[in-house]
Amino acid sequence: MKKQITFAITALFILTGLVSCQKDDGNQVVKGLAGQWKVSKIETTVAGAATVTYTGIDTDYFEFRRNEEDELYISLNTNSYTGNYVALEGKLLNFTYNGKLRKAKITTLTDNNFEFSATVEGETVATTEKYYLTR
Repeated sequence: MKKQITFAITALFILTGLVSCQKDDGNQVVKGLAGQWKVSKIETTVAGAATVTYTGIDTDYFEFRRNEEDELYISLNTNSYTGNYVALEGKLLNFTYNGKLRKAKITTLTDNNFEFSATVEGETVATTEKYYLTR
């Protein structure tokens, strides 16, 4: 009986160790996107209209900060915005700025390139934005 209890406790510790070491995709995404990114271009598509492309200027950037609030600082075309972001499992990213929630899917995230497509929530006409950022 004593051997069975010892075996059960040992098995429980091993199982707990394996489960706790599993990868957290959302956390890995946050590590990859943290820091400042330069804006190459942003393509905005409003349903029923042609795509509008904004080409970034030298002062344009997205800065993802790893702090308690997960703050996002954005500079676009000499305008500054502050928001928040949440990285989710499966390379999903939700972020807010300029009073709007954007739900995004990351398509590329490397050391030098960050691309994602976002739908803008709350718009009366469906709006999609494709972001191209570099370091």
